[in-house]
Amino acid sequence: MTNSMVRSTKLMNEENIDPIGRPRETRHPKIKKVLKPFLAGMATVVPILATGWIVVLVFRLLHKIGLTIIIGILKGLNLLRGVPESERSAWSIEGFPGDDFLWLFIPLALLFLVGIAVTNRPGKKASSWIDDFIIRIPLLGFIYSTIKQFVDAVRNLGGPQKFKGVAYVEYPSPGCRLIGFITGNFVDPQTGRGTTSIFIPTSPNPMTGFVVLMDDEKVFASDMTLEEAGKMILSAGLVAPESFTGGSKHSEGNDNKLRKSPSEL
Repeated sequence: MTNSMVRSTKLMNEENIDPIGRPRETRHPKIKKVLKPFLAGMATVVPILATGWIVVLVFRLLHKIGLTIIIGILKGLNLLRGVPESERSAWSIEGFPGDDFLWLFIPLALLFLVGIAVTNRPGKKASSWIDDFIIRIPLLGFIYSTIKQFVDAVRNLGGPQKFKGVAYVEYPSPGCRLIGFITGNFVDPQTGRGTTSIFIPTSPNPMTGFVVLMDDEKVFASDMTLEEAGKMILSAGLVAPESFTGGSKHSEGNDNKLRKSPSEL
């Protein structure tokens, strides 16, 4: 086989190889044309509907709790007053002015009062005793502790115990980077070196992950904000920060580097 034939064979093989990281063109352009506006509409409507559904769900839940509390209070008052069963309809709460907002306000006020109670010393002791009691119950304790950790994490998002920034961790090999959230900085008492604690979330479920302690000089700073990093993790890398928008042009200019040679196949 001559050199020209070998060269032409290599070129044909390279033309049939898709560059790494670039999606293949669809074979049905009409489907792609119809699918694009459909996905755009879905991306616009679904978040609105999901948010509205959650708001309605929470409103109904609070309304039901408040209604149950009011009915219990009225029944207790009827019982204390000695009202006969036949006359208890006089205590009906139907048609009460502003009842929807009243039932919504009652559980919120109750949560506020409970919050005040558990912030003092006796309340903290009682809350700690309840936590210890429930956690010791098999299976129920696992569910309770998981929910409590999630609620505590949401509670501290805007407080002083929030993430301090975004950083990169080189893992599992040189040149590879994991996105992490800086949780603290301290001095390792054993080595005396500055150490950074970083939470490495998993994708697309950032509620799980692992914590690493690294020397400060091994931590790579990132210009991404917490919101940008969160979006990138939740979307499995599909939603990149605005500062990454030039990446597609960069990859197009380096297609030859990303192509696999026929000898590597």
